[in-house]
Amino acid sequence: MATRRSLRSTPKNATPGFAIKIEDDTELGLAILVAEFADGSYQPIAVVVSINEAKEIAEGNMRCRMRELERGGEPACPECYQVWAQGLGGEYATAKEISAV
Repeated sequence: MATRRSLRSTPKNATPGFAIKIEDDTELGLAILVAEFADGSYQPIAVVVSINEAKEIAEGNMRCRMRELERGGEPACPECYQVWAQGLGGEYATAKEISAV
């Protein structure tokens, strides 16, 4: 008796690791904005629902760090920000990298 298997395939234009192409306004569910530092460490910044929201929050976070630096502080300045979202296997993966500059 032959059995039929349904193969799940992702669209050819899907973001790697995700079932869909992730655009700046794609609803990501509960995604996490994370700052990544030169030494390889990470700092969670905020829960975000889209890349657009993550960009706004990352810009605000970097402005706060620059103000602290201007006041003589020594804030940890990230090399980049990453948006982590739930991928195909249920694990969190990088959906977008955002420049810290």
